[in-house]
Amino acid sequence: MSKNDQKISKFLSYVLRHRPDEIGLVLDPNGWALVSDLIERSRSASITLTEDVICEIVRSSDKQRFILSDDGTKIRANSRAFGRD
Repeated sequence: MSKNDQKISKFLSYVLRHRPDEIGLVLDPNGWALVSDLIERSRSASITLTEDVICEIVRSSDKQRFILSDDGTKIRANSRAFGRD
């Protein structure tokens, strides 16, 4: 994973697990966020995301920290990566 990918992965962990409000992101009761909202709101943190970048981070995460919905429109932190389920 490149340094930029690591930076993005840490950012995703932060906003999906700890502080979605930091960028104005709203999670549903199950922790899902719309990918389109995440892409748009990440700009406020000077992070450039695209659907392709997000898919690559999700795919390449060695600890499977994130999961995309079956249709690819939502993302959340994966509780299995943190020993919860």
